[in-house]
Order: sequence, then structure tokens, then C-alpha cells
Amino acid sequence: MVVNRVKKILYMGCYIDNLNRNAIFLEGLKNNAVSVYEYNVISHNIIQNIRLFFKNYKKLKSENFDLILFHSEVFIQFILAVILARMKNIPLIHDIFISKLQTIYEDRKLYSFKRRKMPKLLFRILLFTIDLIECTFADYIILDTYSHIKFFHEKFNTPIKKFRRIFVGSQNSVFFPIPKEKKDESKFIVGFCGTYIPLQGIKYIIKSAKILKNENQIKFVLIGNGQTFNENRNLARELKLTNIEFIDFVPLVDLPRLKSNFDIELGIFGDTDKTLQVIPNKVFDGIAMKFPMITCDSPAIRELFTDNENIILCNRADPESLARAIMKLKHDPDLRQKIRKNAFEIYNKYCSIEAIGKKLLRTLNKILLKNKN
Repeated sequence: MVVNRVKKILYMGCYIDNLNRNAIFLEGLKNNAVSVYEYNVISHNIIQNIRLFFKNYKKLKSENFDLILFHSEVFIQFILAVILARMKNIPLIHDIFISKLQTIYEDRKLYSFKRRKMPKLLFRILLFTIDLIECTFADYIILDTYSHIKFFHEKFNTPIKKFRRIFVGSQNSVFFPIPKEKKDESKFIVGFCGTYIPLQGIKYIIKSAKILKNENQIKFVLIGNGQTFNENRNLARELKLTNIEFIDFVPLVDLPRLKSNFDIELGIFGDTDKTLQVIPNKVFDGIAMKFPMITCDSPAIRELFTDNENIILCNRADPESLARAIMKLKHDPDLRQKIRKNAFEIYNKYCSIEAIGKKLLRTLNKILLKNKN
């Protein structure tokens, strides 16, 4: 048990509590005897957020919180969190997680706000301004990698002393090693699970499947749906690939069982800057289930992993490099076993709910101690 100065926190924002970041933070804190008061408003409506905030203001003001841990992409909620933190004279720690400018505008290339079109330059300025305000008025900022921190520091001129790194991790209760349910042992399953956003680089997975189309044992299974799903499925049709199976949305509770058929799992391979700055959820979930993982080489991934020791790395946006990595693992069962074992050790040491919870608590304790001094 970590020695704990943080007794009660307000976990505030608009969040899905069973997604990795929130589930791990909430359970990790509670496992370390921290009392967590949740204020979770699932709404992007400005008027509704303000109304609910003032409806609950008396309760929020009267509670003796040590700090506010904020997680939301809803800007008005951040402003309300700043107001509350200043009124109570407690630190506001922003688990910012993404840059809206980088994620929405630069990575996903979406140029509208709530389906309302606006000039691209104006939309870019709006997102930059939101990021800048959040970086300026948060007392501390949590991000998942030093590479991601470097981006925020340089892009928004935010003092480096504001940032704290905490890995995303995985939920032990959902993702853990389970027996395979494979029906056809002659097939070597290369699996992927994602939301089809550009940084994942699905088209490079499909093009690697094209390269390996004559490897009759290899089958690609792609689970998920999202922004680029249709164009990637059309690409597979254009290439006349028969070695890829697309599986649409799968509920979280059913995902581990479906993934248990994988022999290896794939991470991300996109050509956007964000690909270089993050370790995706799927890598953490994969090593939690003891899959040998392949993902693209990046400064972020090397903060935790070592090529050929606990992961296999390939060039980003390079289907030939990915195909070579797949064949390397397919033909070397001893390497697969080594990667599987070593990555699971990394997971237990740094990425489990227990490990992330202790890291978060140490971080909050240091912030609280510094704030009191």
C-alpha cells in the first residue's frame, strides 16, 4: 500500500467509465483507499452543463476535496472545473489525453464542429485556442508518454514542469490470458482490433495482407469499425483479398473471447505525427492477454518496449516491413514465446491496474505535497 496523503478527490468530466483510462484510474485510486467522488455529465450541451453544475454547486463546494482530477473533451466542463478549483483553492489536474487540434484536425482531418461546417482556418484556430486555454489554466497535466508531453510543451509553450507521465495500461478484469478457442489450427491468425482512425494505419495492414496473400496459413482478422472502415474494406475488395476477415463492432465483454484466437496481434502503423507520440490501448490490452505484438517503431513505444525482446517493431506506413515482421514471428515460435513472456512481465510491472493506480497515487501525493508547501 502506498503511503497516502490524498484522502478524497473529485473525479470530474464527461467520460465513459469502462474505457481503459477512466476504469484504471478510478479502480486504481479506490484500491489505494482514496475516496473518489464522481461528477460525470454525459453532455456536450453548454446550457445543460452550466445548469447541472450550479444545481450541484452547493454539494461540490461543501465537500472537502484534496484536488480535482479532470477528464473530458467538453470545453465548458473544463471552464467549470477551473472555477470550482479556484473557489476551493485546490489543484486542478487535467488528464488531457489528447490534443483536440492534433487529433481532430491534423490526424483525423475532420473540419466541422458538431456537423456544422466552418472555414478550415477558423476551425483550426478554435481547436488550437481550446488546447491552449486548457494547458494554461490546468495546474498540472497528465499525459501517457514523454513523446506526447514534448508535443504539448512545444506546440502550446506549456512549462514542462506542469506535466506528469502515466501510461494508459489495461484492465485486468477484462483483458487477461485466456485459453484459445481456435477451431482451425492450420491457420495462423494475425489479429487487429481498433476504431479505424488514421493513426492506426489500417490500409498498411491490408497492403501487407496483399503481400502475404500466397501464404495460405496466414489469415488476417480485423475487428472494429470507425472513420476509415468503408474505404479500407473497399481497398480489400479492390485488391481481391481472400485472406482478410472483417468483424464489425464487438461489445467489450465479448472482445477478449474473440481475440483469444489470435496468434499475434497488431498495433498501429499510420503516417501521422500522433503515431509517433502514443502507445495505443491495443498494445496494452494485447500484452495483458499475452499476445506477441507488432507495432511501428516510434519514440513513444521505446519508452516502454525493446525491439525483439518484448515486442516486434517495423517501419511505420510500410506494408513490406510489416509483412516481414509477421513472417518473422510466424516462423519462430521460440521468439513468439519470448516476446509473450517478456511483454507480460512489462505489463505486470508498469501497466496493470495495480501498477497504474500506485503510479497515479504517487503522482497526486507529490502534487498535493508541493501545493501545500
